[in-house]
Amino acid sequence: MTMPRYATMGCTDESQEQGLASSSAFNSDNAWIVNFNNGNSNTINRNNNAFVRAVRSAREYQGDQASLRELHIAWQRARAKKVPSTNQLAFEANWIDNLLNLQEQINAGAWAPRPTTCFIAQRPKARQIHAPDFSDRVVHHWLVPKLEAMFESGFIHDSYANRIAKGTHAAVDRLRDFVRQVDSGQGGGWYLQLDVRNFFNTIHRPTLYAMLKRRMEREHASEIVRRATHALLRASVQSQGVVHCSSAASRALVPEYKRLENAANGCGLPIGNLSSQFFANVYLDRLDQFVKHKLKAPRYLRYVDDFVLVHSSRAELELWQRAIEEFLRDELRLELKPDIRLRPLSAGIDFLGYVVFPTHTRVRRRVVRHAFAAVKSANPEQRPAVLASYLGHFSHADAFRLSATLLEKAA
Repeated sequence: MTMPRYATMGCTDESQEQGLASSSAFNSDNAWIVNFNNGNSNTINRNNNAFVRAVRSAREYQGDQASLRELHIAWQRARAKKVPSTNQLAFEANWIDNLLNLQEQINAGAWAPRPTTCFIAQRPKARQIHAPDFSDRVVHHWLVPKLEAMFESGFIHDSYANRIAKGTHAAVDRLRDFVRQVDSGQGGGWYLQLDVRNFFNTIHRPTLYAMLKRRMEREHASEIVRRATHALLRASVQSQGVVHCSSAASRALVPEYKRLENAANGCGLPIGNLSSQFFANVYLDRLDQFVKHKLKAPRYLRYVDDFVLVHSSRAELELWQRAIEEFLRDELRLELKPDIRLRPLSAGIDFLGYVVFPTHTRVRRRVVRHAFAAVKSANPEQRPAVLASYLGHFSHADAFRLSATLLEKAA
């Protein structure tokens, strides 16, 4: 059997070890010994027969090298709560060598994305999903937390997608607060709901990279972080290679203008990548800052490319709408969907699976239909999980009777 490659780079000075109080825990014979079967550090000089002994240098502690430990953590995150794909199983059959290869590529500035697998998701609407190679997913889970640490503190409070302690339910709760602040039980008040047309396919990658580059330079990001970020954005997914695993009939369900291969030159990010989710927040943070600090809108929130403003004045919302349209066009090369909703609060705001009224919140009708259909079609083993998922969604609305009815159907 061929032993995995490794390098011994000398012992590590005690002062460079973070969070370790005991000087006896690390010495020249015991520098970051990792049991790779579970990722735990061995700091008590126990026998590590059959395990790799990897030693980090001082340079790695300075953050300008990708450490094997970081990539091991990223691998664990990439595989968490996922049904293993063939691609993932192939990676994990020889995971030590594969992590070492990734480490070598990243530190040499030679890493580049591999071909993606494209399939068609049909709910709620037909759209392309590009699943990255599993090794690329590991790199995403290594890179994105580093970039998030640079950007997170600058994001506005009311951006709710793909952020810790945010999410759909927090966004709906916040919208409910906005509605009640304006309505105050007296009626009146308006909302403006906007959505970016074909958002991920129209993100201009050079503009996005310029935003990222400025922040990385300001935060003194390491060269390997800069290069990996550039590698994700410098070329289209098509130039990297795409494997289609859906039938021609399924692909035909996606309108041509929504297919990533038809995106304009220099535009488009693949839906289905952790990196794309983060990049979407970076790209639209410019809009967030404009709305909050230039327009000074007090009640604005965004979830990906769907955003809502609440105000007592319809005229004020109309002015803001025109300003937002101009900003998106001139600064971000984006345009709004024609379906612009400027309506009284009493009409209800259809947002993230709920309809929010001043006095109550309902579950969206389409979600209700899907719930009853899913419970009905689920086999006895699947039904408890399906039921729990929808009941959890219903619990964030005024839906006691609806939940009782769903339980009756499931019995």
